[in-house]
Amino acid sequence: MMSETSANKRPEEAEPETNTKKPSDAEDSKKRAPTPESDDNSAELICKPQPKKPKTQKKPKVPVTKESVLENCKEGDAYVAKILKTDTVDASQLLFCIISKGRWANARTVEARLLGGGLPPTQILWLVGTGEREEYEANCQGSVVEGGGLCQSRNRALDEARQRKLGCVQMSDDMKRCEIIRCGDSLQQFHDKETWRKPKDLKAANAQGADKVEITPVAAASLLHALLKATDHRLAGCFPNANPGLAAGAAPVQSHLFIVGDFLVIDVQRTSLRFDERLMLKEDYDYTAQHLHEHGGVCRSNRILCLFEHYDNPGGAVDVRNDEREQHAIQLLHHKWPGAFRQHGTRGPNEVLFKWDQRDVSLGGTKKHKRVDPPKGIDPVAIERKPKGGQRTLTSFFKKKSVETPPLPPTSAAKPVETPPPQPSVAPGEAAPSSS
Repeated sequence: MMSETSANKRPEEAEPETNTKKPSDAEDSKKRAPTPESDDNSAELICKPQPKKPKTQKKPKVPVTKESVLENCKEGDAYVAKILKTDTVDASQLLFCIISKGRWANARTVEARLLGGGLPPTQILWLVGTGEREEYEANCQGSVVEGGGLCQSRNRALDEARQRKLGCVQMSDDMKRCEIIRCGDSLQQFHDKETWRKPKDLKAANAQGADKVEITPVAAASLLHALLKATDHRLAGCFPNANPGLAAGAAPVQSHLFIVGDFLVIDVQRTSLRFDERLMLKEDYDYTAQHLHEHGGVCRSNRILCLFEHYDNPGGAVDVRNDEREQHAIQLLHHKWPGAFRQHGTRGPNEVLFKWDQRDVSLGGTKKHKRVDPPKGIDPVAIERKPKGGQRTLTSFFKKKSVETPPLPPTSAAKPVETPPPQPSVAPGEAAPSSS
């Protein structure tokens, strides 16, 4: 029991501290029982330096099978079929070309997503690197051809689809998920700006974007193919990232923005444009610019989202990506399309932003930019001017040949106009009178 004298002492009159060692905060927290005010998960302890927890192994990935795809995408594919006014998703007019290199281990997963969407193996074509055919054939049900480099494989896919008289779908070999944001039950609501109302704020856009459902790549490509016909374009693609709120805040279809090369639908029967084989990277930026320059627009659906594994996924472009090749590609883009590309403000010197509305006057734009020289070893590229929306550009207006107007006859030499005499009428059944 505490003595009365010691209990009545003032703070300043307390006895001096002894040399006994006080327990540390860490030891004290171990001794005392956890309470709601200060347990091991409280903000008080979290703010203090904590020992690093040992890294746990990642959970094993659930294998993707045809059956699991059918189960996960049943509702979404039925929704797409309703939009297209068909009983089931019909992709009979499309050839699915998978551009792949060094990733034959992914083949069965990718094909499961296609087969689960009802696609037969005869409509699956793998375009792989040189010397990789046997490895892919051992893991694929679709046909396999060696395309060579990236753009060589892409161009081979265009040729194969054109030869079979089918639309060309080009997709990467590391797709993880495909989704569609609901915005109605008719195709018109997926491309008509007149029926679309912009969300009033970010919260409303996120709410609209949350109304989404998983679909197969087969359903996504079928919808994009239908949108190509509805918008009269030749190149279609999905939203460039998997942010549903950002996608829902944009119009259903935009015609002058970048089409990412991971998932393309190309109407090869109505265009002869090809990928630039001098590019090892960023070929999709160049191909988008070609379509805008040649055909006046593209079809980017902001209601279809596709998620892929990039940069840290071995194989593919990751194996050839380095600063030198990135800068080589960027310099060639600047040379071919002056003003249309800018350095990305936050993602470093190897990333660009596509700004077609800022293109040079030589490309039909309104800005003037100094043209960058081509990379070393590449000949300069001539810029062919194209009219925009049926309107002639300023240069083509001055180059137009003037039409010579024939001189008018002098008024003094003008002769009176002679009126021919009236002809006698001929009754039915009578022969016309002879002029002799």
